[in-house]
Amino acid sequence: MNRISKPPQWPLRVMRFFVKEQYIEELEGDLEEIFHDDIERYTIHRARWRYSWQVLKLLRPMLLKNFNPQSVTPLPMFRNYFKTSFRSLVKNPLTAFINVFGLAVAIGICLLVYTFMEYDKRIDQFHVNKDEIFLATFFADREGEMLQYGFAPRPLGDLMKEDFQQIKHVCRLEDRSVVIKYEENVFHESIRYVDPTFLQMFTFPLKWGVPSSLNDLNSIILSETMSVKYFGDENPVGREMTVIFNDQVKKAFVVAGVANAFPKSRDLEFNFLVNFKNIEIADPSYDLNDWSEFSNATLVQLHHASDVTSIETQMAKYKTLQNDAQPDWQVASFKFEPLTTMHARAANIRDAIFHDYNLEGRIGMPIIALFMIMLACFNYINIAIVSASKRLKEIGVRKVIGANRMRVIVQFLTENVVVTFFALVVGFILCAFIFLPWFVQFTGWELELQYLDKNIWIFLLVLLLVTGMVSGIYPVLYISKFEAVKIFKGSLRFGRKNPLTKIFLCIQMVLACITITAAVVFVQNNDFQNDRSWGYQQDNMLFVSVPDKTAYDKMNAAITPYKDVERITGSRHHVGKDNAIAVLKTEMNQHVEVTQFVVDENYFETLKIPVVEGRNFRKNSENDKRALVVNELFVKNMNLPKPLGVTFGLDSVQYEIVGVVKDFHANDFFRAIEPTIFRLADENEFRYLSLRVAEGSEKEMYQALQTHWMKLYPEIPFQGGYQEDVMGSYFNSVDKSEQFNGVIAAIAIMLASLGLYGLVRLNVSGRTREFSIRKTLGANIKNIAWVIVNQYVVLTMIALVIGAPVSYLFTKAYLDMLFAYPMPMGISGSLIGLLLLVFVLLAVVSTQIKKVLKANPVEGLKVD
Repeated sequence: MNRISKPPQWPLRVMRFFVKEQYIEELEGDLEEIFHDDIERYTIHRARWRYSWQVLKLLRPMLLKNFNPQSVTPLPMFRNYFKTSFRSLVKNPLTAFINVFGLAVAIGICLLVYTFMEYDKRIDQFHVNKDEIFLATFFADREGEMLQYGFAPRPLGDLMKEDFQQIKHVCRLEDRSVVIKYEENVFHESIRYVDPTFLQMFTFPLKWGVPSSLNDLNSIILSETMSVKYFGDENPVGREMTVIFNDQVKKAFVVAGVANAFPKSRDLEFNFLVNFKNIEIADPSYDLNDWSEFSNATLVQLHHASDVTSIETQMAKYKTLQNDAQPDWQVASFKFEPLTTMHARAANIRDAIFHDYNLEGRIGMPIIALFMIMLACFNYINIAIVSASKRLKEIGVRKVIGANRMRVIVQFLTENVVVTFFALVVGFILCAFIFLPWFVQFTGWELELQYLDKNIWIFLLVLLLVTGMVSGIYPVLYISKFEAVKIFKGSLRFGRKNPLTKIFLCIQMVLACITITAAVVFVQNNDFQNDRSWGYQQDNMLFVSVPDKTAYDKMNAAITPYKDVERITGSRHHVGKDNAIAVLKTEMNQHVEVTQFVVDENYFETLKIPVVEGRNFRKNSENDKRALVVNELFVKNMNLPKPLGVTFGLDSVQYEIVGVVKDFHANDFFRAIEPTIFRLADENEFRYLSLRVAEGSEKEMYQALQTHWMKLYPEIPFQGGYQEDVMGSYFNSVDKSEQFNGVIAAIAIMLASLGLYGLVRLNVSGRTREFSIRKTLGANIKNIAWVIVNQYVVLTMIALVIGAPVSYLFTKAYLDMLFAYPMPMGISGSLIGLLLLVFVLLAVVSTQIKKVLKANPVEGLKVD
């Protein structure tokens, strides 16, 4: 028989494993004959499938090894197990509380993490056409590395719609800041210019109005949030709102629609929608046909998603048009990213309208859930093994009256699942009413339990079974092997010297050590971040955003006479608020992407950014209009031993480095300092007025800025602030990280303490007679304490020796993931964490020492 005509081997191995030996030879012969007959009648694949099916059909109870139909536990027996479990919980309330509450907290955290992961997975998945929608992106070479960008040339979408029949819709997006005015309500807002196809491509049903109103250049569509903000609960359709694009340009729009409340799991959203062609009114210089400029996003909807590969291979024409028009932005290739995976991919796409704020959460949250469930399960295992000493006679009686080991295993696993079920119910309540509301308020993420989603109930069922089995499988296997004879002879002693109990307790301590150390280090890191230098002097600095040069001149003239104003500077961009991307061309024809600030000659002195080499810009210098001041990181990355005089191409103009400034933080400390250049601004480019004031006069000067602004521009809300507040959201995030890790550490300490308390308590209660004898013979407090503590000293030392380096490495990796400039890790955080853990352990053990000392030895001698 050749190899291909042999029956499959895996069904044969399954049958030999399960079926009784006396039937194997006969069954194999019969099956092989049937297989050969099937080969004559069917294809080899179908014959093999039929052979496998015939084997599976033979796995009947009477043919299986060690299978006795009468040994199957009937339903009444399970009902009895449930009653036994419940009675055991009531009889031992403290042990039950430790087990149930510990598991409940861990299950509640697991459910919270599941809710977060489901929320993250569902982001932007509610759009009906999500599978056919793609974002146009491109790759560009930056110093030998291919970077992906989420914006696209302005004419790309319209031209592709003409060239490709596979494209059903195209939509361009452009986001701009404007002022919205309705009666007395005036606010700075973000408006989104879109093509009319936007509401056809994306699923944003309207509460009032019709989607086709986007075709009208004079119509505006609001989100539900904006509708409530300006109009309350009224239907605003037909109302008129004024959009102030800048000081000179404004336009009245008629409200033509209001969107329903957006799904909570979304990234793509809007406040206000207007027809894309309105951007030419807001910005007369905006050229829709300019290949050298980009729009924020270009999205396409295909008739069939599979056509995207074909389209990507035919993009050479657009690549040539782009590269000819903008040599500094040479496109290597175009790629269309699907909407279905956009959120998960957003972190790898630069300057995309989509964002990924949950990357660290997707990594950290499951780790936290795993830590908590491990702590809880180890607690349960340790306590279950020790508490089983009180049920030895029960186990012995069951075995004497005929219960085999399997029945004992089934009984205890059933009881364990019952306990886990109670914990699941409590954990669900904890998650729904404590953990989840706190987490939503803490993070701002709109998480919610989807009660009607079948997946959450499947998750809970799996969690119930897995937790019940994992926490109970070792105790029941350990307990069920005891022999009835040894139990009744009283020669059986276990629990206290069980090696796995000690290993589990050791792992608990290590996990607790990691979480405590992380909390301590985050407190230290918070202080480090607060004390870190920004690279410039942010104190006594104010700024105000202005729409144009005229507004800058008026505010400058109004504020200059104040004696507390020390310096004033104007700029197109401002540190901490706004910057641009520039691409420099080197002499070796390489393209280098850098951060760009366009500023006047007073900028460095006003912010007190030190010039470490060369000079500052000169006022009214024509030569300096082609000069660059760069930061130290730029010099380092470009390997320039003598940077002054080196030239780079920018927008087809050669610029020369005239100065080098010290590195500074243009963004928060989550992001690394980037290579940065400064160019001299033309006065017509000024969009920020910044001033340094005398110490102690900040509030007075801030009020003066507001007052003068309201006199000059009563229709436009004031946009300004203190420079020291530009990183406010960053420091708020750092504080939240510290609080979150503190909460997790507290829970870990609580779980470890409960587990150790339950374990020590059961050990001590099992040795009541021994301690009574010791006290009767004159043992003092030191002797009693040492007897109790002795068995945990070596174990604690091992846990600390393992936990210290593990917690150090874990916490360091965690900090490095979150912060670009984390606190330099020393050993102080680990040492403090170890001391806190030891203190908690001593506090737990001391409660039992105190209990033993207070106990009456006469009563203790009566205990069996």
